[in-house]
Amino acid sequence: MLRLGVLLCLTAVFAAAETSPEKPASRAALKAQVAPGASLKFEFPELTVDRKGALAACNLTLPAGYDPAKKYPLVAWLGGGEGGNMPNKSFLPQGDFIVVGLPYPKGANNPTQANMVGDYGKVWAYHRFMLDEIAKTIPNIDKAHSIIAGFSNGGHSIDGMLRLGGGPKLTDYFGIFIFADGGGTAYSSKGNLPDLKGKFAYACWGGEKGSNKPNTSQLPKALKAKGATVVGSEMAGVGHSFDASEHPKVAEWLEKVALAPPAKK
Repeated sequence: MLRLGVLLCLTAVFAAAETSPEKPASRAALKAQVAPGASLKFEFPELTVDRKGALAACNLTLPAGYDPAKKYPLVAWLGGGEGGNMPNKSFLPQGDFIVVGLPYPKGANNPTQANMVGDYGKVWAYHRFMLDEIAKTIPNIDKAHSIIAGFSNGGHSIDGMLRLGGGPKLTDYFGIFIFADGGGTAYSSKGNLPDLKGKFAYACWGGEKGSNKPNTSQLPKALKAKGATVVGSEMAGVGHSFDASEHPKVAEWLEKVALAPPAKK
């Protein structure tokens, strides 16, 4: 009887695990969840764990008026510090965007400063795999108007990934780059920036002690030299932060410049 009771308990546990609403959907099953306003979680057990030691994953939200027959910009957010996988819409204008948060892989540290991301080839391989899988589920992404934005380590990562040579490039996936008090560091700036003609960039940095001003403030000139349409903005009274006071400025620039229809000749 004891053995039978144990067997019945185990059977119940396994059955619960199979039917639990908490169990994540497979990437193939996510296609059935694509709908207006849907929130999707992509998991990648084939990749290394993220910087926090958790299963590689990214969270994505579709616009409320999502229509599979239309194209939408993808907005990828790269957080500061250890990063994360939640999207950030705080700096976006009104409009329809697909938003996603991309994490950093474990072991992609700057060898001279462990709290910084540094192996940008590894970061890009990680992100590119995720972006390609997302595109298989949501193929109507408007890459030319897609945005990658990041704070601190996120800005360093965008700068570092832009400078990688060979293979598919960050510029093949995004047309707009936002650096918030990150990027321009000696380590992230190894290698040359690519041709950025037709691309857009916004770099902002804090004006107070503790910010990445000495480095990020150098980015606008470097990006412009490669053909990008660039804004550089110092956040007055701000240290190391993507301050809320800057968000509406970024949103206005996106709406009126980076995402605006081309002027008629």
